[in-house]
Amino acid sequence: MVLAVDIGNSNICIGGLCGAQHRNIAFTTRMVTRPRCTADEYAAELKFLLGRLQVDCATCEGVIVCSVVPGLTGPLADACRRLTGKEALVVSCTLDTGLTFRVEEPERVGRDRIADAAAAAAHYSLPCMTVDLGTATTYNVISAQSEFLGGFIVPGVQTSLRAISAGTAQLPPIAPEPPRDLIGRNTVEALNNGAMFGTAAMLDGLAERVEAQLGAPLTVVATGGLAPYITPCCRRAVTYDADLLFKGLALLWERNHESIL
Repeated sequence: MVLAVDIGNSNICIGGLCGAQHRNIAFTTRMVTRPRCTADEYAAELKFLLGRLQVDCATCEGVIVCSVVPGLTGPLADACRRLTGKEALVVSCTLDTGLTFRVEEPERVGRDRIADAAAAAAHYSLPCMTVDLGTATTYNVISAQSEFLGGFIVPGVQTSLRAISAGTAQLPPIAPEPPRDLIGRNTVEALNNGAMFGTAAMLDGLAERVEAQLGAPLTVVATGGLAPYITPCCRRAVTYDADLLFKGLALLWERNHESIL
């Protein structure tokens, strides 16, 4: 089994990749992202979480780390090394991803975006657009020739809702949920439906424009915790893939792990 660690701005997700080409996900768990934690603290928390899942870290054949928080990449990789005895493969644009980068600064592309795009190119019809609904909502566009063309980055749904609540006197904080109807009939519904249908409309609109520019039918794949709420609000067909990022990490491990052995 390979231990996969996805370091996000809000949460750190950990998964166990096993089976043929490590495409099966044996388990997932998560912990809150705390930028000031040390490698010792993260090692202790990881040991506790994995222990509850009865994961024997000593038997892991490797570790892959994907991070959008540069200050935590080293501490988490170190924590994983202490638990498994293995050096981590860290995701970057310099790895063999199966993609050709057609952007101005490939080294500045988010590592989660690289993993999502690599998975989409390997598992879905191209051209393809991925949508990851996290702290930020990130869109990646992959051409029919497996070229990473770039994409879009906008505030995430929960980030936007927190911002509007903090910046106004009469709008309460809410937790997004599936809308019951299109038009909100009270303040909470208006906030929630605006976020849900507004995000869906943006997804539809961006997909339509990308499809027109590329001149070919576009596959759209959504992932992230809010994707099951958003995709039913879309007018076009959108595939929901909860494990898109972990699929990308499995692929990147298969293509690159010999470089750290």
